[in-house]
Order: sequence, then C-alpha cells, then structure tokens
Amino acid sequence: MNIHDFSDRLRAGALTRREVAQMLASLGVVATVMPLASRQAAAAADDQPMYFGWSGYDDPALWVAYQEAHGELPRFTLWGDEEEGLAKMIAGFKPDIVFPCNYKVDKWWQAGVLGTIDTSKLTHWDEVIPSLKELEVGVVDGQRIWVPIDWGQTSVLYRTDLAPEYVDNETYAILWDPKFQGRVAMFDSLIDGVAIAAIMAGVDPFTYTEETIEKTRAKLKELVPNLLYFSNDVTSLEQGLASGELVAATTWNESVTRLKQQGLPVKFMNPKEGAMTWVCGFSIVKDTPLYDQAHEMIDAMLDPRSRAWEIENFGYGVSTFTAFEMVDEATLSELGLTKNPDDLLGSGIFQAPITPEPEVEAMFAEVKAGL
Repeated sequence: MNIHDFSDRLRAGALTRREVAQMLASLGVVATVMPLASRQAAAAADDQPMYFGWSGYDDPALWVAYQEAHGELPRFTLWGDEEEGLAKMIAGFKPDIVFPCNYKVDKWWQAGVLGTIDTSKLTHWDEVIPSLKELEVGVVDGQRIWVPIDWGQTSVLYRTDLAPEYVDNETYAILWDPKFQGRVAMFDSLIDGVAIAAIMAGVDPFTYTEETIEKTRAKLKELVPNLLYFSNDVTSLEQGLASGELVAATTWNESVTRLKQQGLPVKFMNPKEGAMTWVCGFSIVKDTPLYDQAHEMIDAMLDPRSRAWEIENFGYGVSTFTAFEMVDEATLSELGLTKNPDDLLGSGIFQAPITPEPEVEAMFAEVKAGL
C-alpha cells in the first residue's frame, strides 16, 4: 500500500485500527493523533463524548444502540498506536473513552489517565465472557478500570502449498527453517515479534532477566538470515504471501480471512508452542465530565448487534457470548472461531506487558542493526 492508497483508504474509513499504525511505521512517520475525516465523525455534535483509539471503529454499525438513544454518533479521534495515545493524553488531551489492549492497561493506569467504571450502568455486562471479565488487568483495588471488547491472536500465517510439511506440524519453527531462507517475515514489534523468539528460546516472552534477554538475542540473530524483512505493514505481509514471495509470516487472524477470500491456500497456525492472544477494551478517562455517556458508549459497543457485526466484518473474536450465538456456525468456522470462544481463549498465550521494556527494546534495535 503506497501513501496515496493509504490516504484514500483513511478518508474512506476503510483502514483497520492497526493498519494506520503499521503504515505510519513503514513510512518512518512519527504517529500523531488524527481526527477522523469521515462522514460519521463529521456528523457528531460537539457535545457528544469522544472515542480515542484504534481506527476502523467509527462505523455506524458498531454504534447502533448509541445512535438509537441519542440520534447521533459519538465523536472519534484516532491514535497511531497506544504509546502515541498515552503521550498525547499526558500532554493534556482529554477524550472520554480510550481503547487500550490488555498488555498496556496497567501502564495507562499508572500514568493516572484512567478512571473507574460502574458495571451496574452496563446493561450488557452479564453477557461478557467470564474468562475475559476475570483478566487481572481489568480491576485495580477492587475497582473496574477496563472492559474487554474484542480479541485476536498473533501467530504465523503460511502457504500450505509451499510448506505442506507444516500442515500437521504447526510450529513457530517454520520461521527458522533454513530451506525458507529469505522467504519469511516477522513483525517489527516487541509484543508480536520478539516475544515469539523468546518462546522459541524457551524463556518467558514478557518478563525478562539479563540472561533471558541474551537468550532471546541469540534466537533473533539466528532468525535474521532467514528473514526477508521485519515489518509492521500487514498489507505488505499479505501481498508477500499472496505472491509466494513469502512462505510464512507473523500476522493477526484477520489476514487469513482476506487471503482466503482471494482463493489462496493459506492457514493461520495453531502452533504447538501456543498462539499469542491479545484482548482490547474500553476504559473511561479520569474526570471526564461525560461519565454517564461514556458508559453508554461502552454499552453500545457490547450490544450484541455491534459484537456480531465485528465478528462478521473484522474477523476478530469479541467479548460477549451473545454475539457468537448470533453468527452461524459456517461463518464462525471460516473465521477460525467457534460458538465456545473459550476453546481458543484457553489455548493461547495471553500477552502481557514487556518488562523491562527499555532493555528489551535496546536489544532488539541492536539485532536489527546487525550488532
């Protein structure tokens, strides 16, 4: 995707929440907070609460309940990624709802930008999958600070025709297979890239010591000769797999849906080491003057119509069991989901904050620099 395609798709509201961050990173651009220039955002009145988060979530289909109640949509502002979003808020930007993922919630709480949530104000709270309610990041000192909204996985997407020997032996080791030298790719990311190398090195992928950082470094250096590139541009990864230039690449589960729609022989791995699971959710901003409306925004996103639409159109898992009941078995199967989402949620490795993040980031930078 070039810069002109990116601009056109952004204006059309056709980019997913992660594609914006990926494209900015691939262009070497420092992400800034961007207001949505879509017809949906333009229609929102200034007195409506503001969503601040990943792109793609301004579609009216996700906000039916809110629009029914108010006759208008909320306002929407995008971040490039969570780090940029947090920096903007620390600098004084004040939205009403934010959309961090589970591995960043504690950092946001410690930064003092999140408020508390009163679940008695949420009519759909009882529909949230119990295992997601129980995630530790959602509660601090007995107070709810985060409500899960959707989830997905980080794993390896591969061409089954080019690597048939891995169909019944799914493992991250495909990335290190010497016969695929120059034909694999990995996310340029700590949480979605370095963590896989740590898993393959046999160490904790989220909490590191000096010793485990060095073990992960060694595994990454072993991988580098096999890589065509590190990249956060999902479009490039998908195009590489579609053309056969890539045999395998780390992706999220949304990519398999798009490539299968093109009739390509691809499979999203359930690696024996475990796919990594991320969960993203809503938090209310501390001291928002629109506290009740912020709860209405959360409730609208938990509405079964919103959650079912996201399953069918984004291909992600969602946080409410009622949504899965609304989607037919064939569609769920095609997306790699089931009526019992705990089947997948229980089999993955839940992503957690990277610690110590600066030291791991420095090591990764050195590996990419050839040091």
